[in-house]
Amino acid sequence: MVESKRGSDLTFRIVNTLILTLLTLACLYPCLYVLFASFSNPVELYTGSKILLWPRGFSFNAFSIVFRNPNIWRAYLNTILYVTSSTALGLGLSILGAFVLSRRVFPGQRFFMSMVIITMFFGGGLIATYMVMRVYGLVNTVWSQILIGSMNTYNMIMVMSYFRTIPDSLEESAALDGANDWTVLWKIYVPLSVPVIAVVALYFIVAKWNDWMTSAIYLTNRNLYSLQLILKEILLSGNEEVAGMNAAASGGAADYQAYSEAVKYATIVVSTLPVLCVYPFLQKYFVKGVMLGAIKG
Repeated sequence: MVESKRGSDLTFRIVNTLILTLLTLACLYPCLYVLFASFSNPVELYTGSKILLWPRGFSFNAFSIVFRNPNIWRAYLNTILYVTSSTALGLGLSILGAFVLSRRVFPGQRFFMSMVIITMFFGGGLIATYMVMRVYGLVNTVWSQILIGSMNTYNMIMVMSYFRTIPDSLEESAALDGANDWTVLWKIYVPLSVPVIAVVALYFIVAKWNDWMTSAIYLTNRNLYSLQLILKEILLSGNEEVAGMNAAASGGAADYQAYSEAVKYATIVVSTLPVLCVYPFLQKYFVKGVMLGAIKG
């Protein structure tokens, strides 16, 4: 009986390992394909087989073309501005809202909490939002990119749930020493909530970095375009001006098409690299912040 159980456990582990390995390869290969293609020789990549297991004719030509495109650098700076500003604003609003709603004694708490939760299911919609932005003169401005998406109800509720896990005795002790609500928030709650704040910050950063819709709707000035909007143009267009290529980079129609494809892959790598660099520094807080905020809320 024991041998049969051990045999079934071993079979389960083998099958489970094979399935997880296949799923991992299915998720990882597209990323590796883009990475290998970006470092491949454009002509060899275009004329070779579609299966790519390593860079084909190692070359930095595609990255050289990408970085010669002034639109990329301008869009990079714009996106960094939008991400940092929107994340800072979003974190501030989430922390303030979570602190108020986490109070044990707060008149009208259920009402205000209901109003907050309603926004998760119902919204004004795109047209109403655009009309509000236009009335206040925020269309085609930097503020349209910073304000839109700077408040997220789910993120605020995560922070609120985490705040409620902090013992009341800490706040009571601080109150006896004369601390007011601002001191309690910034000296006690925020330092003790670094894990969930780091997770929420990562959510804001990834959401804003990958957001191209907001730029497409509210911006017409190319000097204000975000990186993702420029990336979208490059991916959907073979236009020489958009791809940042000149006649010297391509010796003919076939070479031009090859370089155009390689530039698309290089642009994807360039646009995703900053988020990949930020994630390792926040990874240690990720599981802890999500689980504590969700389980004990």
